[in-house]
This record gives sequence, C-alpha cells and structure tokens, in this order.
Amino acid sequence: MIMSNRVVSTASLYAFIFLVNSSLFLTLLFLPLMTSASTGEPCLVAPSKPSTFGHVVNVENEGQLQAAIGNLSDDITLVLAPGIYELSHSLYIKRNNVTILGGTGNCDDVVLVGNGMNNADYGDVPHGVWVNSVGFKIAHLTIRDVYQHTIIFNGGAESPQVYNVKLLNSGQQFIKSNPIEFGDGVDNGRVEYTIMEYTAAPTNHTNNSGYTNGVDVHAGKGWVIRNSLFKNFHTPDTARFLWNPAILMWNGASGTVAEGNIFIDVDRAIAYGLDDKPGNDHFGGIIRNNMIYYSPGLYSDFRRNNSDAAILVWDSPQSKVFHNTILTNGNLNDAVQLRFSHAGVEVKNNLMDRPVRSRDGVGFVSAGNFLQAVPEMFVAPASGRLHLKDSALEVIDKVTQLSEVIVDFDGQSRPALVSDIGADELLPGGDFSIGTF
Repeated sequence: MIMSNRVVSTASLYAFIFLVNSSLFLTLLFLPLMTSASTGEPCLVAPSKPSTFGHVVNVENEGQLQAAIGNLSDDITLVLAPGIYELSHSLYIKRNNVTILGGTGNCDDVVLVGNGMNNADYGDVPHGVWVNSVGFKIAHLTIRDVYQHTIIFNGGAESPQVYNVKLLNSGQQFIKSNPIEFGDGVDNGRVEYTIMEYTAAPTNHTNNSGYTNGVDVHAGKGWVIRNSLFKNFHTPDTARFLWNPAILMWNGASGTVAEGNIFIDVDRAIAYGLDDKPGNDHFGGIIRNNMIYYSPGLYSDFRRNNSDAAILVWDSPQSKVFHNTILTNGNLNDAVQLRFSHAGVEVKNNLMDRPVRSRDGVGFVSAGNFLQAVPEMFVAPASGRLHLKDSALEVIDKVTQLSEVIVDFDGQSRPALVSDIGADELLPGGDFSIGTF
C-alpha cells in the first residue's frame, strides 16, 4: 500500500492532509499552518488521529508523566496535555499495548526535552523513550535534544508504531531497533508522517562525531517507513562517521518498504544492507516514490570524490528501486549503487542526475530510468519537493505503469500506458498551487 505525503518547509504557510480510502485513492487538501512551537520543520498533517486504547490516563506535567510511567499496566493510553515536558528520566516502556499520545493531534503542542544531544552530563535521560514491549504506539508529539536515541526498541519489542512525531537533535540514532541476534529483531515496525531533523549541526559526541541515523533497524522484518521527512543528516568532513544512511536496514533485516519520503541534505538516504554477510544483510523489499535532494555545493571535493550513492542496495537480493527522484546537484558519484553480489535486483523508472552502478559488476534489471535530471524540471527543487513542471517533456508519459507502483508520491493514480518517470505523476494543468515557500 502506498500513501501520499507532502512535507512543507519551515517558511511554508501550508500543510497537507491526505485522506485515504480502501481503494488507495488519496485526495490532497491544503490547510493553513500555525507557527511551530518546537522549532524545526512544521508538523506534518497526518490523515488520522490514533484512538485511545484500554485504560486512559490524562497527564498534565512531567511529574505526572513519570508517575504514570512508573505505574504502567498493559493496555493503557497516556494522553499528554500541551506543554514542555523537561524529562527527569527516560521513559521506560515494559508493558504491552502502551500508547503515548499528544492530546491535541498537533506534534508541536507536546514537547519532551532531554538534557542536550552533546551533553555528557545527561543524568537519567540517556534516551527519550526505551521500549521492551509489544504493541507500543507514540503519536502527535515532539522529542528533542537527547544524548543517545530519541526512541529505542530492544528485545521484547514487537510491532511498534511511530506516527506524526517530530524528532529533533539526537545524539545517536533517532529511531534505533536493536537485534536479538542476526536475522532476529523487532519486526513489523511502522514509521509514518514523522520528521527527523538536525536543526543545526549534527551530533558531535567525543570520539563519536557524527554517529547518527534516522531509522536504524537491525534484523527487523516487515518494516514500513513512509510519508516522512529526513533533513540535515550531513556530518562535517572532520567527523569520524561520514556516510550515515538516514534509513539503514541491515543485519538480516528483510521486506522493508520505504516510500513517499523526502530527504534533504543527507549523506546517504536509504541503505538496504551495508555489509557483505552470510545469509544477506537485507533481503527483498521495495524503495519507491521517494524524493531525494542535495543542495548545490553541499559536499567538499574530498567528500564528493569519496561518495557512493543516495540509495544503496548492498547485499540485498530481490530488492526493487522504483520511481524515485534523486537530484544530487553534483554532490555524489552515483544515484543508486549495488554491491556484494546481488540476485534479482530491479531498478526501474527512476529520475536521476547520476548513474546506477553495480560495483561488483553483477547484473541487475534496469529499465525506464532517466539520468539527466536538472533543477529546471521541478517546481520547487530547493525545498526538496521534486514535483514536475509541465515543461519536463523528457520524462512525462514515457513509461508504462508498474504493478508495484500504481500511484505516485502524492497518491495520484499512474496511467497504465503512459506514466511519468520519477516519484511525481504530473496531472493535467499541474499538481497543486505551489504557494510561497
């Protein structure tokens, strides 16, 4: 299933609602957007508000929040009133079917704050939320300024959901899912309508400079990461870690779906697999309808010469890379890169300005890709919104519909016989009123 997404920039006056029905048809609406209270990009306007589940506990301040966490039972929903919650302890979730919900539905209204992503004196707040249980859900709030992970899933966690959450300035991974062992981890996670962003420079822990990812999943099966924004995951040339994927699925992970996301100025956008391992670092899955943008001049000559690609399929057989739009603006060597002896990898109908390359020389299926993308093809490229202009005739109506990608980034149906290359399907007369960014 593909859902639509439209992420708005900080200066934008618009947010977007996506209404989903059972036939996968989505309708885009514009709503005025209030000024963000938690900084960073404005919250995404998600199509629904998760309902409360089980026993409901209303929380109005940090003291009440810690008391509620200390007295958790299974099947409970904590509904947080608007406010800034300066955490005195990480929130440890060890009971099943726990939901933490911002009460207004706007993720800017409830803000959980740590002691600083680079503050080694973090006290009892190394993480924002630590989960060891089944069926955890978190929605409609912000977590920021945490020394290690804003959200971490460990052994015992299963089927977690992160929905319409804003995560800012994490000292390590924003969402971390640890393995039990190779190929055995937290399965069936969902991350939707979520912002992961560094509002200034990325993390610079002593001896760990730049050790970060947006979503880092070890050994998980069946994860879905969609309709989310990843921004400013670009470490300096002096960092110890230079090439952090915003989405990293590895150590025996499989069946990941990454779709409808926007990536702005990230060192790598998506990696299915990273190392050459017995049993495959990742297997299967699909990467579709994503928009990936790099600002001109983002990389130094050193960084550019040593770069690989925006999308990596490394030791991930049977993976599919379909209908993505990638504008590197000269910062990367490749747009998509394959490595470590793949089998059955397909790369189709992508709109890019750099090539697709197999470093091992292993064959893969390639069709319908266009490699001469330029900023002039897009309505608002600098915002990462790589929607086509009607003058982009080189890529409009050039391919046939793929059965795996029947709608585009916005949830618009792709015509069966004459679809557009890339993430966006241009409607007659244009997609939307661009407004002022």
